Amino acid sequence: MTVTADGAPVSRIRARARRTAHVLRFVLKATAVNIRGRMEYPGDFAFEVVFGILWQTSTLAFAAVLLTRFDGLGNFPAGGVLLIVGMRLMAHGLFTMVFGNLSDALLELVEEGRIEGFFLRPLSVLTQILISRFNINALGDFTVGVTVCAMAVSQAPVDWTAAAVLYLVAAIIGGVFLEAAVQLPLAALLLRSPFAHGVGKWLDDIMATIGNYPLSILPLFLRGVFTFVLPLAFVAYFPVLVLLDRTPENGLLSWLAPWSPAVCLLLFLISKRLWNWNLRHYRSTGG
Repeated sequence: MTVTADGAPVSRIRARARRTAHVLRFVLKATAVNIRGRMEYPGDFAFEVVFGILWQTSTLAFAAVLLTRFDGLGNFPAGGVLLIVGMRLMAHGLFTMVFGNLSDALLELVEEGRIEGFFLRPLSVLTQILISRFNINALGDFTVGVTVCAMAVSQAPVDWTAAAVLYLVAAIIGGVFLEAAVQLPLAALLLRSPFAHGVGKWLDDIMATIGNYPLSILPLFLRGVFTFVLPLAFVAYFPVLVLLDRTPENGLLSWLAPWSPAVCLLLFLISKRLWNWNLRHYRSTGG
């Protein structure tokens, strides 16, 4: 980057870094306050965590049956399938912790007319939505994901070098961004129409159902849908293929498989631009 004689670009970078650090500290403090507030009712807090775990009971049952009754699914070894399940669940748990308010909480904010006040405060609207509530049941999803992923790490035929572990972490974070990339445009639409809430729930169900299986067991048409239209393949399927040192068979985009975390981040940044554009053109119901 070119630096002028008066150091103006450097000053701008430092100012942006200070602002980012300030916002991050505020977000962490607000989240801590939200969690302490929820823990004022320890029974409800524990129930929501347990409910989150119970919600994934079918996933745990699937993992148990897969390990005890079958050698794998399709051409995938049982450990590879478990790795897909664990990575997707961990990514979904983290997504729900960070971006979960883009669905139910945002709908409540819009219906109660409280979202209008977010435009008047010196903090981005998106950040205010994300920290408006902490989703306790996400801890249950994340706990199940960590459990299944730990089981898969010991079962999957993967050479767990430092690079492989780092790629696993990057892929899980990428999965968080991919889910956010899918839900953020719908959240933008939700500001204008409650219909988008139902669409978001529908897509969430599809990702939760299909995302636990290797896409290679699906017909070619559906493999294309979940690669090109709803790019679920980049959450766990492609990264697990990379970890298993296998070649994807999804046509033109297969060469992107090793870059799945970067693809997920890129899709999120595109969705974030769409969200920002929508906010600039947003008009409240009352005008």
